[in-house]
Formats: sequence, structure tokens, C-alpha cells
Amino acid sequence: MVKMSFTNNQTAFEYVLYMIATSYFRTAVCKNKLLEQNMLLQYKEQKLEKQYQMEEICIRYMDRLIKALPIATEEQDVQVQLKRNKNNKTVLILKGINYRLVFVGEYSGKSSKIRCKYITQQLAMGCDKAA
Repeated sequence: MVKMSFTNNQTAFEYVLYMIATSYFRTAVCKNKLLEQNMLLQYKEQKLEKQYQMEEICIRYMDRLIKALPIATEEQDVQVQLKRNKNNKTVLILKGINYRLVFVGEYSGKSSKIRCKYITQQLAMGCDKAA
């Protein structure tokens, strides 16, 4: 008998990254509601323990990232874009007035990775760190 799984850990992790990252801003409006809903469904299908693990990884990463950014995120409004890249991973783009934060998360349990690029009109700053 073949065991079938209808959950996608990668997509669930991408939803957690989206959920946690946007919570650090005053407001965040997502333009791609269909992809957002698909990601949410995958997240809800995860076991509670795995949801907590994913959330902890993203919170730790975002806490470190926010301290390194030259903006006060809690005062910022962002527009959110969710796009699939050629590797079928979701790219999370947070657009502020003068900057963009571009995230890609890669789920692999406790050794998951999140990559971020902070882009302004003057420079691009990599925020790459293991999650």
C-alpha cells in the first residue's frame, strides 16, 4: 500500500515566512490572494508541532534581520507580492516606499534556510544567513 501525502512542507514553510515577516510591519497587503490561500491551506495541514518548529525558525531569523535593517519596520506599510520562481519556490517580496525585501525560504527541518535581499534605489544588501 502506498502512503499518499497531500501536504507540502516547503509551501507551508513559505506561508510561515510570509506570515511572520509581514507581522513586523504596520500593514501588509498581499496582491496574490490565490497563492496566499494555497499556502495557508498547506500550513493548516501540518501537524501542530511542525507548525511551531517552522514559526520558531522564521521568528529567530526575522528578529536578527530586523535589528540589522536601516528602517523602522513597525512604522512601515508594505505591499506583498508572492511569486513562484523557476525552482517552484515562492519568492516573497515586501515593497516599501524606498526599498524592497526579497525572501526565499528553503525548508529542511531544523536546518532550514532563509535568504533575504534588502534593495534600495542606491544599493542592494544581502541578508543571507542560515535560519
